[in-house]
Amino acid sequence: MGMPPPKRGGSGALIAILLGGGLVVVLLIVVVVVVVIANSGKTPAERLTAAANSLSTARALKLKGSFSAGSDSLQGELTVTRGGRAGGQVTWDGNSVTMLSADQKLFVKAPKSYWQTKVSALSSNRFLKDGDQWGMIDNTDLTLDFDRDLTPEALATELRQSSRYNIKETETTVQGRKAYKIGSSLSTFYLSDNDEQPELLRYESASSPRVSADVTVQSTAAAQSSIGQMRTMMGELTDSFDSSKTPRNSAKPEFVSCDRGGEPCTVRVKVWSTRGGASSVLIKVNFRLTSEQGGGRVYGECDSSGTVTGISDVSVQCTISGGDWAKYGKNARRVWVAATPVAIAATSGDIQTMQRNLDSE
Repeated sequence: MGMPPPKRGGSGALIAILLGGGLVVVLLIVVVVVVVIANSGKTPAERLTAAANSLSTARALKLKGSFSAGSDSLQGELTVTRGGRAGGQVTWDGNSVTMLSADQKLFVKAPKSYWQTKVSALSSNRFLKDGDQWGMIDNTDLTLDFDRDLTPEALATELRQSSRYNIKETETTVQGRKAYKIGSSLSTFYLSDNDEQPELLRYESASSPRVSADVTVQSTAAAQSSIGQMRTMMGELTDSFDSSKTPRNSAKPEFVSCDRGGEPCTVRVKVWSTRGGASSVLIKVNFRLTSEQGGGRVYGECDSSGTVTGISDVSVQCTISGGDWAKYGKNARRVWVAATPVAIAATSGDIQTMQRNLDSE
């Protein structure tokens, strides 16, 4: 008798088993791939550290938002360099001003109404112009410290320190870009979702200084442009006055030579000023010849300067000639001289030094 035919389905069962085994293998591969992909991204701490490493090499940042410390509150857009210099248009405690902080000096460009509260009434009448004008205020008038708190390296340090805390991460959108929101109870950072090189897009701090601002890490070209704008601002500081100093006349102004009305008239006054730790203070004095003491008709005026370097006063004089003095002074029965001093914030040498320091960044 011949061999019985093989049972149908035997090979089918074997194939089914093989296919089943193959299916199990395929499923295992899919699971492994998913796990690898999920683990290919950085942890929140790693993202913060990577963003810090990138941020610390930036030459300048653009910060747009609100900044407050102590009783000071600023809103607007600021450029902050890696050297701690800062400038931009902001609203400061309700006043719209242009601000420039450099080399431990704080300059503000503001309208006449702002400066009238910072200088004496006489100085206001003599030296303030209509429109915006640059002046310097005491560096301690602003509690916010750009050099300490908002430079690229300062924010990079904040990122690194936060990576050590108990932080939480969620997905969000900032500046129209997908981002990771990573934060603790003190600080929150918004980083771009680029795992290779996460970028800081926004920074919020609940501690002092309190900051809520979008961040733009500037490219080389953009940083160069921003620093160029800051250099131009420094160039505008010529004849800006220093409201943090208190110049005064040490004696009454006097006539040096003024023999005949209408003829060139030389006047003089001794002045002094607080220095506030500065080695010297340049004082500009405005002299006026008038028909009455403290007022009346103004026949003519002139400006001159002197530098205070210590506890001794300095003598400042200049000569008034021509104009209304030459035309009407010859008929004057009596002439008075008034002298009003103001401290100058930056000499041409000071400005050149500031620009060189900026260019070295």
